[in-house]
Amino acid sequence: MIIDFHTHIFPDTLAVKTIPMLAQRSHTQPHTDGTAAGLLGHMEESGVDVSVVLPVVTAPRQFDSINRFAAQINEQESKKSSGPRLLSFGGIHPDNDNPKALLRQLKEQGFLGIKLHPDYQGVFINDIRNLRILEAAAELDLIVTIHAGVDIGLPEPVHCPPDKMREVFKQIPYSKIVLAHTGGWQQWDMVEEYLVDLPLYFDLSFSLPFLSGQQMMRILTAHTPQRCLFATDSPWGNQADTLRRLKELPLPEGWLDQLCSGTAKTLLGW
Repeated sequence: MIIDFHTHIFPDTLAVKTIPMLAQRSHTQPHTDGTAAGLLGHMEESGVDVSVVLPVVTAPRQFDSINRFAAQINEQESKKSSGPRLLSFGGIHPDNDNPKALLRQLKEQGFLGIKLHPDYQGVFINDIRNLRILEAAAELDLIVTIHAGVDIGLPEPVHCPPDKMREVFKQIPYSKIVLAHTGGWQQWDMVEEYLVDLPLYFDLSFSLPFLSGQQMMRILTAHTPQRCLFATDSPWGNQADTLRRLKELPLPEGWLDQLCSGTAKTLLGW
């Protein structure tokens, strides 16, 4: 089984406008049209069995609509006789009122995790608003995937750099935190300095084309494959190409299966 732990989709009518806008902003060519059907088709072509969908709430008012769409995806997928191919997390904004109650609501709806994007949300990861969310998520046993490092489509400052994330983890040592982009996009030297010794997770999304195989192997070895997850950031990462690049690394026996499904299954409780 191959599980992509970091993908994005939008409602069909929204994807038509959103994907071109994000592509222009990031100077990145998308590999799907940003719809659920587009992602499922790409998965078939690439040999990916399950994709974890990560919605980003960029304004507090979007909480209801974004999580309603996410819940609809999970409901539709649960009805498939062959089993779900898409699994959506929920989303929350640091400026949402009463975040603990909102996260409890998501937990009761069956969501296994949430996504935070400090850059798009404009709030540093060590801000008290994010700390409250992380504390509540830990109490509720929700996975928290966080965009980490530089965002290719946004200017500085970086809102979740490795040094700040280390400070946060020392305050809230929650083991179900997943740092996207191998711990911090384009800040991998800092990842090696500040994060590889911490018992949290890295997803490998949008990383393999940008850092050397030697550095990726150092990070995988130091952090262990039991704490790393195959991921692409689809539609911005190509699932087939990412798999190919991962297989080209000099991975010891058993590491590929661990990265592609073993770690994800453990984290998801499958």
